Amino acid sequence: MSKASDFNDDMKRIRGIDFAHIGQMVEVGGDVGTIKGMNYSGNLDIVFANQLKHGSGKHNCHPTYNIKYYDQNGVLVSDFGKD
Repeated sequence: MSKASDFNDDMKRIRGIDFAHIGQMVEVGGDVGTIKGMNYSGNLDIVFANQLKHGSGKHNCHPTYNIKYYDQNGVLVSDFGKD
């Protein structure tokens, strides 16, 4: 299995999220980033676009806390943002 396939299977099994995928654009707390993988705790590894603010490394982000997921066209797929 590929890393992407493993990610999809694990994210669905552990977190019940079947739409998230590696390379997907997300917004966490108002900051845009890209999903790079999943860590041992079932959280997302995200690299943020604003590297001056967040640095160039991966950040541990919960997949259902204050996060929005977008498709390849920038259309909102799911919103777990604070309202």
